[in-house]
Amino acid sequence: MALMATGAIWTRWCFVIKPRNLFLASVNFLLFTVGAAQTARVLAYQRSLKGETMGEEIKDEMKREAGLVEKVVKNPQSVVEAVKGK
Repeated sequence: MALMATGAIWTRWCFVIKPRNLFLASVNFLLFTVGAAQTARVLAYQRSLKGETMGEEIKDEMKREAGLVEKVVKNPQSVVEAVKGK
């Protein structure tokens, strides 16, 4: 998912800057597509192990991510401490 986000963000940035760099935008778009393909492969593999459908796998992953976001919102200092290695 990090590759997808990186590719999407930098593709957009390539169209915002002047002069436009279309070659760099195309490379970043391909980075996004590679990230999407790999994410789909991972989710399909995990689904095959559990016997779940793709929709159920995505819902479970979103619940897990929402829990992490809630934890960070409730106690942002814990993130800073984790990064510092405390």
